Amino acid sequence: MWFMQDLPIVGLLATSVNDEQPDEHFSIDLGTSLMQRYLNPLLQAQLGVEQLIDPATTSAPVSADRQFIDSTKQVSFRLLLVEDDHMDAEILQRALRGQYRYSFEVDQAATLADAITKLQSTDYDVCLVDLNLPDASGSESFERLRSFDSRLPIIVLTGCEDEDLAIRAIQCGAQDYIAKGVFTPQSLVRVIRFAIVRHEMLQGFKEAADSDPLTGMPNRRNLSQRYGDFIHTSAESGFDLWVALIDIDHFKHINDQHGHCVGDRVLKNVATTLMRSCPADFWCGRFGGEEFAVLMLCQSESEAFQHAQRMLDELSSRTIPLGDQDLRVTASAGMVRASGTNQDDTAAFECCDRALYAAKAAGRNQVKIAQWPQPA
Repeated sequence: MWFMQDLPIVGLLATSVNDEQPDEHFSIDLGTSLMQRYLNPLLQAQLGVEQLIDPATTSAPVSADRQFIDSTKQVSFRLLLVEDDHMDAEILQRALRGQYRYSFEVDQAATLADAITKLQSTDYDVCLVDLNLPDASGSESFERLRSFDSRLPIIVLTGCEDEDLAIRAIQCGAQDYIAKGVFTPQSLVRVIRFAIVRHEMLQGFKEAADSDPLTGMPNRRNLSQRYGDFIHTSAESGFDLWVALIDIDHFKHINDQHGHCVGDRVLKNVATTLMRSCPADFWCGRFGGEEFAVLMLCQSESEAFQHAQRMLDELSSRTIPLGDQDLRVTASAGMVRASGTNQDDTAAFECCDRALYAAKAAGRNQVKIAQWPQPA
């Protein structure tokens, strides 16, 4: 219904076949605690989606890897169980055995350190983690796992008295929680299934929000997130972070003379060329309009300059066929060394802009380097 499209909905399903008195299934007082148990993950998922996209304009990509609905085939999952209590671990593993439609291959870790070791060598579909471990307590166990692998759906295990802590974990990114001793095999499997699907959908939304729809490159939003990672890597490795801004020459003229469809072809062609010419440890994305950004870790100014010049040479060496003629595209670049500045990416690209204008003024199709302004 259109008037309920933004409202989270919880479906109530009776599994009994008692058709004579169906209302009995829905006459039980669910209670505030139980309603929170189901509503909190749903509301948190909705909030995460709203922060990433405009639901009126973007469709959620849904993974085809898991056929949960109307499937007669058994689906297998690799599960990491982080639990130091052997009795609790055995109860959980027994609940997962003998499922008709789902099989679970479970690896157990008794400590957070052991769990991280297993994550380094194995890909898991989902992780169940106790909030109280010998080497981590409270939300620390969840937070450290999530920081190690943000793409892994995590379900927290908790005692009934820790429900508030579990809800806080959901607010920080956990997909769901399970209270020990009060679940059934069916409810445990349901939580795992829904956590995986919900996580895949949110990851799809995030990837869509971080990608430029025309070129498929990372976008400005993704750049802001990755810039801090590059600054951190630069400080640890001793390599300098260089930031480059590449702008297509005479792009307005291309649009005016050949039309916006050709302009889009040019943008996609430039994006493909830049991504192919960028080393794997560089970041390259669309900054906006006809501008593209590159983050580089280099040992020297000359190395950074050579990388940027090579990208421009690759662009100018290619042509785009347009009927009976070929279109040759060039670009100009401005760059700056951003290591040790303690500034965000906005300040870096302001410096790149100044160098870019200098490259345009000097005749285009060339690289200019800006100096970071000295503090007054």
